[in-house]
Amino acid sequence: MSPDDESAAAVRDAFSLLGHEIRLEILLALLEDWHAVYTEPRSYAELMDAVGMRDSGKFNYHLDKLRGVYVRKVEDGYVPTAAVTALYRAVLAHRPAEGVRDWTPSEPTPIDSECPDCGTGAVLRYERGFVTVACSACEEWSGFTYPFPANGFAGRSADDVARETARRARFHVGLARTGQCPFCAGTTTADLRLEREGEDIVEITCDTCTFLVGVEPLSALLSDGRVAAALSDVGIDLERPDWELPAPTTRVESRDPVRIHLEVAGDAGTATIVVDDSLAVRSVETDR
Repeated sequence: MSPDDESAAAVRDAFSLLGHEIRLEILLALLEDWHAVYTEPRSYAELMDAVGMRDSGKFNYHLDKLRGVYVRKVEDGYVPTAAVTALYRAVLAHRPAEGVRDWTPSEPTPIDSECPDCGTGAVLRYERGFVTVACSACEEWSGFTYPFPANGFAGRSADDVARETARRARFHVGLARTGQCPFCAGTTTADLRLEREGEDIVEITCDTCTFLVGVEPLSALLSDGRVAAALSDVGIDLERPDWELPAPTTRVESRDPVRIHLEVAGDAGTATIVVDDSLAVRSVETDR
């Protein structure tokens, strides 16, 4: 998603508010003892002392720049808003992680998984903040890739990282499919593209921010309780990552209204999931 003029201007304004050391010191002081909505306010005088300023006019100028967006005035003082705490978490999540660079795999690292096409062992790579799982031998499998903060590597093996990235993606995709962006809470749009470049794919985009993901249709449905129960009932282990799950047989049952059947075969039977063009689940059946 490319930013339009209005959103680009909004981003510039948001960043410009943080472009001064005094404002950053004010925000850091407010975040020192953050407890979400229960954060205790800090008074004007306390904030001035925390920042180490004596010039009240200069301090007030910078505090006013932050008010409304990143700082809220309440009865007993000032508190940080959810917006600035979200930025703070993002910075901590993506800060340079010196402690994990010793093993972060810029080169392919074997993991305990197999290519769903040829059965050869899979490998994990980490580039530009994205974890990618791909085949070590063939090029038939398009693989799995999803962003994962480098700090998530701490204390985890390559197999752990592959599993946790898959869980993270499944959670985010599940929320996005139901209409809420997992990052900005804006509305999302799901586009079901059957047989795109030889495979079925669901593309989900946020209508507000840059969230964009393309997944196979079944992967987008795994967070639905009825779907999960049906797949488990026919012997499919949902603890396994998405790329190890059986590929469904997809067919268009009708076009007006749009009804698409996904048949998933497990060891104990077959689950049939019917969705519409927005990927809303219309029915789920099992045949054991």
